[in-house]
Amino acid sequence: MSHQVCHCGWSKVTTYHGLRTHQGKMGCTPRGMGIPESQQFRFNDYLPRLTYPGPLMKVEEPLMNIFTPAFKSDERLHIPESQPNIFGSLRNGGSSNGTSPVKTEMGAWLGAAALDVPVRETKKWEFQTPPPSATTQQAPARPAPASVCRALDFATGAQQAGQLFLGQLFPGPPTTTPQETFEPNERQKEKERETQQLQKARQDRTRAALQHDIQATERKMAEVRSSVKACKGGLDAEWLEINDVFSGVMRAVEGARRKALGPLEERRKKVKKEAELLFQRLQKEIDKLVMTLDELERDPDLKVSSQTGDLNSVAVNTSFSFGSLRTTTSNMMKEIQQELEKLSSVELKRIPTFAVDVKLDPTTAHRCLLLSPDGKTVRDAGDDRQTVPDHQAVPDGPRRFDVFGSVVGLAALPPGRSYWEVDVGDKTGWDLGVARADARRKGKLSLDPGSGYWVAVHFEGEKYAAMTAPPVRLPVAQRPRRVGVFVDRAEGLVSFYDAAAKSHIYSFVGCAFGGEVLPYFSPHLRQNGKNSRPLSLSAVVADA
Repeated sequence: MSHQVCHCGWSKVTTYHGLRTHQGKMGCTPRGMGIPESQQFRFNDYLPRLTYPGPLMKVEEPLMNIFTPAFKSDERLHIPESQPNIFGSLRNGGSSNGTSPVKTEMGAWLGAAALDVPVRETKKWEFQTPPPSATTQQAPARPAPASVCRALDFATGAQQAGQLFLGQLFPGPPTTTPQETFEPNERQKEKERETQQLQKARQDRTRAALQHDIQATERKMAEVRSSVKACKGGLDAEWLEINDVFSGVMRAVEGARRKALGPLEERRKKVKKEAELLFQRLQKEIDKLVMTLDELERDPDLKVSSQTGDLNSVAVNTSFSFGSLRTTTSNMMKEIQQELEKLSSVELKRIPTFAVDVKLDPTTAHRCLLLSPDGKTVRDAGDDRQTVPDHQAVPDGPRRFDVFGSVVGLAALPPGRSYWEVDVGDKTGWDLGVARADARRKGKLSLDPGSGYWVAVHFEGEKYAAMTAPPVRLPVAQRPRRVGVFVDRAEGLVSFYDAAAKSHIYSFVGCAFGGEVLPYFSPHLRQNGKNSRPLSLSAVVADA
């Protein structure tokens, strides 16, 4: 607790909270408020006489009794004459220039300018604030303000001047205006509004992101649904196609079965009919003999002669004169082959997805072969054998073919499935297939699986063969112009197709590769200006 003084003139020994309570009840502001003269603070009872000989202020009445020692005669408040008057006109007759004195009830003459000027201390200040009582908590000391820069609305000039003078001598705790009180609340509300706006913006962004994710997921679902529908349509179409093929195979087999079993059924029926007729004939003979026996019982002298004749001639023809089944089975196999050939179109729809980029290895090519710089074509050099391209000018080695005019691919085939196509055009001879990477390449070779080669050969213009041991002639109906080679290393399969006619040529099955596999090519030699066309690796185009 300490001595609290309000701007309105109210003073009391209380706490700062008491001062704030008073200001809240009375509506006091830093400017103070008007107080009726009857209720004004009376300085007469509290102030000792103070004489100030300054040019603008004169105090004749005693000051507050709390100032134990009075001013000494040689101690004065020095007020510069250049100090401006901040009060303007005073209510009790003071002039606006601040030079007219104001007569207070204490008899003191105070100049308005004297209230807003710094006080220069010439000697030690000889009066202090009264000591706090035992029950009063002294407020922390505060430095006296150098000037009072606040316009006061005085009820009476001397009353407010005295209050200001006391405020300078006994500065109380700082007060807060209603505007200053409400400003933190406004700032807090503004911060809350900003926080809410930021939170709403965050929620809007999150909501937009979630909506975008939902739309993206729905689009993905539509794509999956469409792809599943397309896949199902393709699967259904292929299922019907394969089912028709095997249904045709089953029809061919069923026809051959009926044809093979038909004579047996007919013979069975014929033997049964002949046996029935024979049984009827023999039964009649038995009946005649029984009647003759009965007559003999009645007439013992009856002469009986044999009526059955020679029974050795009575027999059923049970011979198997059906001929050979070779014709039936041969025709059945032809029909089955025709039906199974329809599966080639299904296979040629599948295998292009396994297409690989094949390039020829110039370091393995025979010296009579000319390769294109991109490694996509090879042909017999013929009369141009002395002209070797720069990309083939490499030393001879164990990897190069020296007798057979052959070349292998630059890179080994992947472990799974591979497919490539070769444009053979109207060539009269070529070799196509695969070879093990470690297969022998020097000298005269045996192009068979035992030597590490799985090759199909076209020779003498119209002949085709699979280089098995021994070779197998291939019944090719028409000359293929683009040959497809499909390799499935997991199944040990090498198949050849007429890619243009979508027909199957031949397949090696149960192939034991045992290591890396390379594509194999041979364009064969030129002969009388023929077979000069190169073998060209063409791009694989999958059917829609």
